[in-house]
Amino acid sequence: MSAEFQGAAFSPASPAHPEQWELFELLTEGTTELNAHVKAHVAMGCPSCGKHLADIRTLSRAREMKEEFDAFFDELPQDDAPADEREEFLLKFKKKSRPADRLGRLAHDGRQLAAEIVKAVSEEKEGGLEKAQELLGKIESDPSRGYAYLYACQLASPKVSSDPAKYVAFAKAVADATRSLPYLKDKGPAQPVCREQVQGEAALLESNALNFLGKPSEARVAAQNARISFVEAGEDSFALALADYFEGSAATFEGDFNAAWKLLKAARGEFQSFGQENWQGRSDAALGSVMLGRGKNESAVFFFESALRNLHPVHDEAAYANTVINRGASLVSLGRLDAAKAAFAKGLVFSRRLNLKVGLFTIRYGLATIDLLRNQPSKALALFQRIGDDARREGFSSRVLSADLRIAECLGRLGRTEEMNARLSELRNSELIDAAGFDSGLRELFATVDQEAVSTDLLAHVARFVEGRDRGSQAAYKPFRLVANGY
Repeated sequence: MSAEFQGAAFSPASPAHPEQWELFELLTEGTTELNAHVKAHVAMGCPSCGKHLADIRTLSRAREMKEEFDAFFDELPQDDAPADEREEFLLKFKKKSRPADRLGRLAHDGRQLAAEIVKAVSEEKEGGLEKAQELLGKIESDPSRGYAYLYACQLASPKVSSDPAKYVAFAKAVADATRSLPYLKDKGPAQPVCREQVQGEAALLESNALNFLGKPSEARVAAQNARISFVEAGEDSFALALADYFEGSAATFEGDFNAAWKLLKAARGEFQSFGQENWQGRSDAALGSVMLGRGKNESAVFFFESALRNLHPVHDEAAYANTVINRGASLVSLGRLDAAKAAFAKGLVFSRRLNLKVGLFTIRYGLATIDLLRNQPSKALALFQRIGDDARREGFSSRVLSADLRIAECLGRLGRTEEMNARLSELRNSELIDAAGFDSGLRELFATVDQEAVSTDLLAHVARFVEGRDRGSQAAYKPFRLVANGY
């Protein structure tokens, strides 16, 4: 279009030029239904508006360059910092894979640091925790440290079941490291990540690990502390739903099934509104555990199968594996032994690769129970003996008592009555009974030991009760004489 024609096209009789704010909105927000006429006007080649748009683009680039310039000097190590630290910063700053905006860079760098920290915890068998603490100490002045702490908690969570005690200590180490971050409530300068946010994430990690350690009351308190921190940080409802999920999981193992159900259902609804299928799957798995603890195995299988449809076997592999294993345990209780064995075989692949110690114990215990139910007491005896020895060594005390009861049952079914009675007499005087509490089930069992009238069916009945209690069941013990008579 010639200059003469352009001038004629935009004569005083032409439509009015857009305001400069409309041009700015077109440039920054793109074309919308409301500003389509502005785009049409500019597209016709208006020289005046074209010049205004060019000026706006120049100003926008200048603002971005100034922010980049300011961010560079904010993040640059001090003059007295070691030369290699400054050099490392310059190399990192120039990396093409890093986002252009400052917060994006901080989040990117924080995630890189977090991955290194969690790798030290998970991969180094000896001194891994100490190495992680050392790395946490080294980043106290790093501008991306807040993101690093957050991501460290989130990346560590799927690994918790491999060594729960280690991750309780790691969660506490991260919480301690937040001393270099300001509290939001102190009303200081705005920070990308405040201390309350990290303390909330660390408390969730601790709650998760305590659950795997068999300390549900402590796990529940940790989840409640996480909720308090998230509220103080002004976090959205998704973070609060996470606190509900972890508290609900802990309440399940504490045997508070009513509270667990309410918390987990609320969490699931929130996850669904956010479109988070993986967390919906985790919630369904936890609801399955509630049903398992209540002895409602059909419902438990329903929830576990729903969870497996939402969980990804690779991206959510630890949660997926534990759900597969728990589904197997429910199937054993339902007497669907072939299906249970298939589930355990699938879970075993995951457990070995991920080093899921709790999951491996559950699988081994379930397979031994299947052998016992299939009237193969010799094979079951050997398995339960190894399970009991390993449980003592690894500190899984809840498995030791139930394994010892099953060992006695196997001996009885093999006709080795004297060994069975000797085993029960030894068990009665052990520390396990002091820890478990001398409940009515054990009283009924040991009364028959004194009378030398122990039956293997009674042993099986008491063992099932103890196994249910290990899963969090609060159901009262039903005397065997009533069960035997059909009551």
